[in-house]
Amino acid sequence: MDPYENLSEDNHVAFLQLEKEFRNELEAAQEDQNSSWSYIAADYMNKTLAAAYALDVDALSGFSVNTRDNNEHFNDFLRAVDNVIIQMRIANSRSRNAMSVGLTEAQKTKIHHFIEKIRREVDSSSAPDSKKDKLYDILAKLAQEVSKARTRYERFADLARSLAGLSADVEREGARPWWPWFEKIMGVLDDAKEAEPSLPKPPEIKKIEPPRKELPKPDAGYGGGRDLDDEIPF
Repeated sequence: MDPYENLSEDNHVAFLQLEKEFRNELEAAQEDQNSSWSYIAADYMNKTLAAAYALDVDALSGFSVNTRDNNEHFNDFLRAVDNVIIQMRIANSRSRNAMSVGLTEAQKTKIHHFIEKIRREVDSSSAPDSKKDKLYDILAKLAQEVSKARTRYERFADLARSLAGLSADVEREGARPWWPWFEKIMGVLDDAKEAEPSLPKPPEIKKIEPPRKELPKPDAGYGGGRDLDDEIPF
């Protein structure tokens, strides 16, 4: 499967997808005794840095691939990548929470009741069967989403769009009996969101500096090996 075919539109998620693929390739190559460690380390680093550059992930911009010392710096790079992954997962988790809502059991029961009311109204309408079937599928997916710990807003948007299309087919008859139930669903949703504490803004992904190379120690013979106290005139 081509890892580039189904990348997320979100840069962070896309980076997580690609890095996982590159890490799997690295681990598979490590099991091959004929593989060159320097090559597979450089390959992983090169691909990961290329993905970071293409997806505007600046946290790894201080690193580079140098075939002469990859063995020395690979572990530092791997730890930096793991650090970035944790930061991204935390930030993405908060973003998902901002675009979803946690419902109480009582609120879930109400919404399931309203979903069933919409289903019955649609079933008795004069809308085309093809559109009815599409809406039944959306209602089923929404019912599954409502039962989760957190419900995503996008499922309600899907329902609104489908109901709007259905209303256009039957509004000449003055029949829009499902909208009152949809409005009741949105009322429950608003109450649930207002009851949640506001989340702080997700932190930015911090740039990770690679470890600096140690400078060589001074030559013991430089300056005649005199003690520092000899250079101070007081």
